Amino acid sequence: MKPLVVGSALLAVGGGFAHAQTLLVSGNPTTMTVTGAVAGSQPLTVTENSTTYTVSALIIQPKKVTAQINTNMPVGVTLTVLLVAPSGATSAGRVALDNIARDVVTNITNTLPQARTVEYQLTATVSAGVIPVSTRTVTLTLVNYP
Repeated sequence: MKPLVVGSALLAVGGGFAHAQTLLVSGNPTTMTVTGAVAGSQPLTVTENSTTYTVSALIIQPKKVTAQINTNMPVGVTLTVLLVAPSGATSAGRVALDNIARDVVTNITNTLPQARTVEYQLTATVSAGVIPVSTRTVTLTLVNYP
């Protein structure tokens, strides 16, 4: 399975142009920091949903979006992502991210670009303790499906 370069490619179909197979992300999410907890409970989950992604594909070759981070999260800390699926596609729901590409949306066949929400959640357990500030890069990739 070869990843499709994020960008665009035009295909000639019957003398006209088909829409590009694309995956675009609107920007970077804001900083997420787990800082509080109710006494006797686990720390509060932080949710961030300020970014969107736009995707299109060709009906003759369905696509899927995978997600991964560049470095695994510390023990006791989890970063999940939820991509709302475009029409006709299927979202995998909330997916815990690590350094392995995970399917987040499958069976993408919409030929017109559709913008959808990307939602991140950062959770930590009490056992994680105090962790130095760090960053992770999330990579979304458009590849052939299945």
